[in-house]
Amino acid sequence: MPDKLLISRWRTKNPIRVVNFCFCAVFIFSTLLTWREGVILQDAFISSQRNQLDSIATAMDRNLQYSVDKLLFYRAGMRYAMHNLLEGPQTDALIAGFKAERDKPEWTLPTGRDLAPEIQGVSDAFIGQSTLLERDDALLYSELNATLALGHMLSIADARAERPEVRTFYVSRAGFYLTNLPFYGHGSIPELYYQQVSSRWFLDQSRRRNPGRGVRWLHGRDLSMPTGQRVTASIPLDDKGRWFGVLAMDFPIGAMRDFLKNALNDDDSGGEILLFDSQLSPIATTASGSDTALHFTAQDKAMLARQMELGNEGDARMDTRFITWAKLDYFDGVLVKVTTVSQSAEGKFGKVAMVLGLLWLLFTAMLFLSWRVIVGMVRNMLTMQRSLKWRAWYDTLTRLYNRGAFFERARMAAKTCFAQSEPFSVIQLDLDHFKSINDRYGHQAGDKVLTWAAGMLSRSLRAQDVAGRVGGEEFCVILPGTTADGARQVAERIRQRINSQEILVRPDTTIRISVSVGVSEARRDGDYDFEHLQSIADHRLYLAKQRGRNQVCDEG
Repeated sequence: MPDKLLISRWRTKNPIRVVNFCFCAVFIFSTLLTWREGVILQDAFISSQRNQLDSIATAMDRNLQYSVDKLLFYRAGMRYAMHNLLEGPQTDALIAGFKAERDKPEWTLPTGRDLAPEIQGVSDAFIGQSTLLERDDALLYSELNATLALGHMLSIADARAERPEVRTFYVSRAGFYLTNLPFYGHGSIPELYYQQVSSRWFLDQSRRRNPGRGVRWLHGRDLSMPTGQRVTASIPLDDKGRWFGVLAMDFPIGAMRDFLKNALNDDDSGGEILLFDSQLSPIATTASGSDTALHFTAQDKAMLARQMELGNEGDARMDTRFITWAKLDYFDGVLVKVTTVSQSAEGKFGKVAMVLGLLWLLFTAMLFLSWRVIVGMVRNMLTMQRSLKWRAWYDTLTRLYNRGAFFERARMAAKTCFAQSEPFSVIQLDLDHFKSINDRYGHQAGDKVLTWAAGMLSRSLRAQDVAGRVGGEEFCVILPGTTADGARQVAERIRQRINSQEILVRPDTTIRISVSVGVSEARRDGDYDFEHLQSIADHRLYLAKQRGRNQVCDEG
């Protein structure tokens, strides 16, 4: 009976607490239910993103595998043609034409078939100028025969319109090349040939750089390409231990971008897709270049690289973005899907999440209003606290530590250096003739001088050094871990920088100021007590003034 009476009185005297207690119970219950549904929705969203990217990666791998298989097929066909020479008037005309044209600076040989690309080459003299290139007459005609066979295969592929936007070409070390699409640029045949054999994709196919003789992918800058970058798959042509040349495909960036856009249009979960190479350099993207959500900092790329070392696919959260990535099997690169909060909100998962959020808001509207008021009060208190803390620690004019804060930091640093047996140096500075500046130009000019000197002082220090304003025109600096010689060098650097420039104190008046500096060091002066070291440095500062000012004194 007494307990019931107490409860009844508590309800009567504290109705707000009773309402708050009941509301909090309802709020916690509704929030837990909403959170549970949100977790399920989040897992479904992540699975959807992974599945979609996996589907796109599989489709791209399938396309790239087709291209790689074509390269391998072309190489097998060329190897076969080297040992089974084509017979007929086309072959005879090709060999005869080469014999007649080989000494000319540039030449073109038709392959004698509709839509078949021509073989273009350079002279024997051009080949003799490079150690990389060579013409062996004993094998040359077999290679020309194989190149002729490649031209026939390419003409058949072009007639069927198989990937006409992809350039397929063969570049020989014997001074000729064949391509189904012209190389970009308006240079002569020797210039175009030299551009190819000096390219990284060609040089990387040497036996030393590619001992496995497999397909290599290259993505890099190439100003001769319309997009300014190049994606090339290449494979060496070898036979009986001899490297003849390189068979390659150039993939247009636009085609890759269109492929990604078409794949992305089949899904409504939002987001954009990027294709990166193995160095996480962007190749193609489905979004415009102005989309800041797709800009990855060096820190973002480092985090992705660390995660990619652990597996072939995964996901990560970066600020307001959700990242899903999957490595490609037939290309040395990775697909990355980036979904921002706004994009996910526009998709089907976002719409369900919005419904959940609205339901939650219906249950928590009254508390939300109260929360807004409390948050505003807390923010004001935090702002006031930060302002008071800043004023308590820093000098408002120079933005350096004030005397009290600086002394506290200095004592702690001195104790740390003493415990670790490290050197500890103190620099005391005083602006020369500062009173005369105030007298001649006014206190506003004096404030400008102090602010400027403090800025020069801060820019002359390391991250671990600490500076403070300990008097009107007096500054002090502590240098943890710095010897006496190092401290003198720092002091001299500060002195020179302050004295090397003029300060605009009036619209038509500039002045040059100087500073006198005293230096002390714990090991040399035999004491790690900061106040003692500061008094020694201050004494040496006045010795510097007595000796003529604008100098550093570390003895006496």
